[in-house]
Parts: sequence; structure tokens; C-alpha cells
Amino acid sequence: DEALFAEALDQVHATQHPARCSPTTATTLRFENRGAAATLNYIAGLLGMAHMQQKALVLSRNDPWVYAHNEGCVDFECYFESWGNCSAAELEEAGAFQMARSAHEATFAIVPPKFAHKGMLWWRVVLSAYLFRIRPELLHAQPHGEEAAVLDVAQAMRDMHWQRPVLGVHVRVGDSCNKWAIHFNGSCIELEVHADAIATMTARYGYRTVFVASDDAAVPALLRPLLAARGLPPSDLRVVTVGEGRGDLGDRRPTSSEFKTQGVPAAKWIEHRL
Repeated sequence: DEALFAEALDQVHATQHPARCSPTTATTLRFENRGAAATLNYIAGLLGMAHMQQKALVLSRNDPWVYAHNEGCVDFECYFESWGNCSAAELEEAGAFQMARSAHEATFAIVPPKFAHKGMLWWRVVLSAYLFRIRPELLHAQPHGEEAAVLDVAQAMRDMHWQRPVLGVHVRVGDSCNKWAIHFNGSCIELEVHADAIATMTARYGYRTVFVASDDAAVPALLRPLLAARGLPPSDLRVVTVGEGRGDLGDRRPTSSEFKTQGVPAAKWIEHRL
């Protein structure tokens, strides 16, 4: 329902732009620097929590975004359109409350009553869509050479023959397994578990394409027969990734073997590509 989605975005925008910024209309919250996607997902949760209180979310100045430390950038507005019209400075001067940075994500699992019938996933997509509005001057930039090939997202999607709706999947084979070992008894999640989750999501939401992000370039080819065995042949569900069918975009060596044999954190390899 595009109209309902647009209405939800408008409501978030209105809450984020109060007529007057004060502790009664805005709240200053802290966030944890994680990976880029995890950080934005966490902030989306904070945004939803603030919205339920009918307050604008303002991020604390105590937590500069680590991905913005280049060419003078210091916050999210280096890349994204403004999220609101209140500043942390004016709220701090007014003595605004700051929630502890250890806030559990379970507090985010609530949907405004008007949109409750659409479910938690839908609401989180609304919040993420509001946050992930790239600054127009970045979207309309005209890069050249190798940079142009990497940044031309529309062309990359055409090359991959995307068919909407699209499900994004992050498959970790070696990347960050040093952390996952703590939570999953020494190994990353098996590919079969990802395949089961993809099958469940596809049955529920009717996805036509799965976009795979992974530290191992072999994952898409390994995933296709697993999905076919679950009744999702390539004719029904395409598995795509950047690089397949359009040449190399850089160092795409699988990192899993390097991690397993040498104990090298593969996450470091990915971070150095940013």
C-alpha cells in the first residue's frame, strides 16, 4: 500500500520537525557504532521509539559516526538528508534526558496503532526509508573511470537483472566469525540456515530476487542449488550479487579460508575496502 507507506513517512517527518525544539518535543538518544547497516538499523529503532513518544529523535554528540571520518565529515548528514530540525546542542542546553547507550533492542519492537496491522517489518522499513535518503548531490554526482562503475547503482541493478521485490541477505563465511564464535559455538551460521530463512521470507512476501552480500564470492553459486531443493529454482527466484556477469570490481578473494587457516579477522579486509 504505497499511500499508507507515504502517510507513515509523512508522520515520521512531522514528528522530526516540531515547531519548537525543547525537551517536551524532542529527545536526545545515544547510539552504538557498529557496522554501517547495524548502526542504521539501531538508529531506526531509536527513531521508532522516539516517534511513539511523539518526540523528535536527536542523536547525541557524544557518539560521532565512525564511517563519517573522512574529508571533514563528522556526522550522518555527510551522506543523508537531514533527519530533523532540532540540534543536540540546543537540547543539551535545555537539560534534555539522554538514554543509556545500552538500551536493549527489545524496546524497539512496537508499531504505532494505525499501522499495527502491517506488522513490525513494514514499520521498520518505513523508519529505514526515512533515514536512508541520500543527499541529492551525491546521487546525481558524475564520477568517472572505476569510481563510476562502482557508484552507478542503477546500472549495477540492470546488469544483475533485478526483479522486484528484492530480499537482501548478508552471508558471513569468515567475516567477523571471531564475534560469531561467541554466540554460535565457534562457527558462522551454515548456508543451509540462510536458505531456510530465504524460503520462509519468499513464501511470506513473494520475493523474486535475492541480493547476496558476502565475504566469499562463491556463496551465490552454492546457494542456488540449496534454494532449488526448497522449491525455489532460478526461474522463480534469482540469486544475484555485484560482480557476477559484469567483471571484477576490485579484490574479491574469498576470505573464509584465510580466516580459518591464519585466524585473520576477515572483517578487517572488508573495512579496508570502504
